[in-house]
Amino acid sequence: MPLNKKIAVFDLDGTLTESKQLITAEMAALLDRLAERVIVGVISGASFKQFEKQLLPRLVSPRTVLGAKPAGRLVLLPTSGSQRYESKNNQWELVSETPFDPSLRAKVMSALREIVVDPAFGLAILPERLADYAEDRRTQITFSALGQTAPIEIKRLWDPDQQKRLKIKARLEALVPEAEINLGGTTSIDILPKGFNKAVGLKLWLADQNISPAELVFVGDAVYPGGNDYSVLAAGMETIKVAGPAETAPVIKNWLTD
Repeated sequence: MPLNKKIAVFDLDGTLTESKQLITAEMAALLDRLAERVIVGVISGASFKQFEKQLLPRLVSPRTVLGAKPAGRLVLLPTSGSQRYESKNNQWELVSETPFDPSLRAKVMSALREIVVDPAFGLAILPERLADYAEDRRTQITFSALGQTAPIEIKRLWDPDQQKRLKIKARLEALVPEAEINLGGTTSIDILPKGFNKAVGLKLWLADQNISPAELVFVGDAVYPGGNDYSVLAAGMETIKVAGPAETAPVIKNWLTD
């Protein structure tokens, strides 16, 4: 079934790729074909640096349509859309950024130091090692309970029902009510200024392009209350929930069928 939208947006980890893994050649090829028909966006709690490692090497290359002409066909929205990168003159440029107040950043880090030493959460993280688990992405702080580089097999087993992270989320919300806190990936918690989420990031982009939210479809895995993809559904944008890249690929293939 052809896609009757102007924009197709995808989450990264758990949707286009496995956690912190390079996009497969098959998925990259599907996105490349899709970009011939609609604008493709990728929004994630990950940093732009992670996009460069995980997405761009295969998606934007001399052998792809996007590699030859990414401008206007591919938009990158790291840190839950609080940053937006577009291709200009064959380089990725930061064109929009929502600031994270330094005082809020300090309060978040203080709260995390309190949580990691609380036996109720069972994290076994030394406060002096917190920087290895709480990554400051400038416009977002992401807390990864097992660290960014833990093996995917271990990540999957740690919090499959999200209950451990929901417990941490509840404590963070009590300690830092000025922050927006949602779960992402398999072990991560994304922390942004209150009121900012992926839906807001997408709406800012759409407003800049003078495109209605009705012209966008979103595909993500964390589409559940407390998940960092849920805000898109709650905002009324068309949303397709998947359980991983294996479910995303058929969605794209279906759109490419004339």
